[in-house]
Amino acid sequence: MNRFEGKKALVTGGSRGIGKAISLMLASEGADVAINFVKDEKSAALTASEIESLGRKSIIIKADLSEPKEIKGIFSKISDKFGSLDILVSNAVSGVLGPAERIGRFGWDKAINTNARSFMLLTQQAVRLFPESGGKIVAISSVGNFTCLPGYAAVGASKAALETLVRYFARELAPRGINVNAVSGGPVETSALDFFPDKEKTVEEWVSRSPAGRIARPEEIASVAGFLLSEEASWIQGQTIIADGGMTL
Repeated sequence: MNRFEGKKALVTGGSRGIGKAISLMLASEGADVAINFVKDEKSAALTASEIESLGRKSIIIKADLSEPKEIKGIFSKISDKFGSLDILVSNAVSGVLGPAERIGRFGWDKAINTNARSFMLLTQQAVRLFPESGGKIVAISSVGNFTCLPGYAAVGASKAALETLVRYFARELAPRGINVNAVSGGPVETSALDFFPDKEKTVEEWVSRSPAGRIARPEEIASVAGFLLSEEASWIQGQTIIADGGMTL
């Protein structure tokens, strides 16, 4: 399939984990991909190289999504390199893990600004580069916004805000031919698991709750995002698709 032939895409946090899987999926089906990263330039360069090996163009853009000025800089570079944009995937996530009763201002602001406010600002900027025919926006959320994960209160709250924004943007942008949706993933086999307290015990518990007896692979979240970004999902608007293998049933 070449569902994204000739499309230009931006994937935030696109160098590793779920973001990398989405970036490679888009490139494998014809898209040129801009990858945003904040720290790991080596991984970003490696992912860009893999995209180019698929015959597509790629650019890497360093930016801290908690800083509005840096978000604007992302789109300045995309405009210079790509000229336009068709797809936005808001995937980057950050936050401090810990009990709700100990959330401080820093941890709260970090989660809200990076995970929710950035989605708002990214969408506001992205639609300016979308063609008149419309575009596709997908936000990567988490089941941690409606079920309790260890130490995930601040990030979970930011993901709940993210999903609310998805619905509002979907309603407002639909007349312009822009679809806005979200994928809410359960635990996924990525390096992000390293930040959870007592990782091995926590993963064992998740596996025991999963009907499939395992947690997700990044490619499984990417495939759901790919569907929502395709024309096959043109009549899906403002929805959050839960992709957790049934863990929260």
